[in-house]
This record gives sequence, C-alpha cells and structure tokens, in this order.
Amino acid sequence: MRTFEENVTRFFMLGSAINLIAAALAGSAPANPLDLPLELVKPEVAVAQVAACGMKDVRSKFEDTLQEDVIQVADTSASEEQLICVARASLASRYYVLFPLPLERGYQALYQRLSNEKDKTDAEAWLEKRGLLSRLPIYAPDNSDETAFVRDLEAMCGPNATGAIKTMHGMGTFESKAISSGNLNEETFWCLINGAAASGYPFGFIGNEQYGDNP
Repeated sequence: MRTFEENVTRFFMLGSAINLIAAALAGSAPANPLDLPLELVKPEVAVAQVAACGMKDVRSKFEDTLQEDVIQVADTSASEEQLICVARASLASRYYVLFPLPLERGYQALYQRLSNEKDKTDAEAWLEKRGLLSRLPIYAPDNSDETAFVRDLEAMCGPNATGAIKTMHGMGTFESKAISSGNLNEETFWCLINGAAASGYPFGFIGNEQYGDNP
C-alpha cells in the first residue's frame, strides 16, 4: 500500500501527464484547455502570494520528482483560513505548495476540494463555449451504469472519442491504444477530460502501473 506522500506525488504528477499527452496530440506545446490567456508568474511572486496568507517561512525550490519549481512552506502550524488562502494562491499561480507532514494532510484535503471545484467550473465553461454542456451525461456514483455513462460521454465528444475510455470500477482512464493510434485529436482529448471533470466522474492516468495495485 502506498504512503500518503506517495499518493500526493501521484496526484501532483497527474496534471503534468495531462499536459504531456496534450502536447503529443498537438505536436507542439500544450494548449490551454479553456482557450484563455494564462498569467504565468515567477517563483518569487508565488512565494510572496503564499507568504501573504500568513506563512512565515516560505521559499521556492526545484522538485526533482515533478521536474518543476514548487513552493516549500516550513511553518508547522496554520489556521484553516490560512491553508485555504494558500490553496487558492496555489491554484491561481499554478505552483504546487508543500507543507511539513503535520500540516500536509489537512492542506491537501482542502487543496483537493478547492481544485475539484475549480476544475468543475472551468470544465463547464469549456463545454458551454462549445454548446456541449446541455448534452453532458449525468454521473451518480451510487446509481449510474458506469459503462453506459462512459459511452454517452464518448458520444458527446464525437466519433474520435469512441472506445477511448477504459472503465475501472468507479474511475476511468484512457485506453492506451486511443493515445497511440493517432485517432484521438486534441479537441476530443480535452472534451473527454472536461466532460469527466464537469460530471464528477473520477478520471486519471495510471501510466505503467497495473490496475489492482493498492491505492
């Protein structure tokens, strides 16, 4: 069974995996899935934004596992309001924030909730812009037929999405052949990603792991 820290690392790497696959599909740099300009800030600006939440010991560092700069907070105590502030700063700046273990679990729970809310809002905006939101199938974990839901989601995203999603008993991932075949174009890729996010269907990337590995 993985440790909490290993699960956090896998969660952080998910965003990078999405961008790498999108880049491969586009043959260039990853496209912005919302077609909106993104303001990229320097690490020192992100540090200042986190410090403004009341954090006293904040610095940027290069994270070898993620292969990118992150914000490291050394403070071992913080209020829930401060952690929410940091999570929002992280989402706005797109820099991950790491805390010492005494705070990491609580922070990650807050970050996950706020990130999911933002992902859902952004995904709905993407679908609405393309006239697809009204066609989004409803996913209810306790009541939905997962296979039927996935096929409806693929149908919403068009013929290039047919058979692109592999169901895994409560979550989905891309079929490896969907990525390697060249049939899945960038627009269809983002349609499936945003459709899953807007509907609340858990969707991730398993990479080289075998399904059935303990989370």
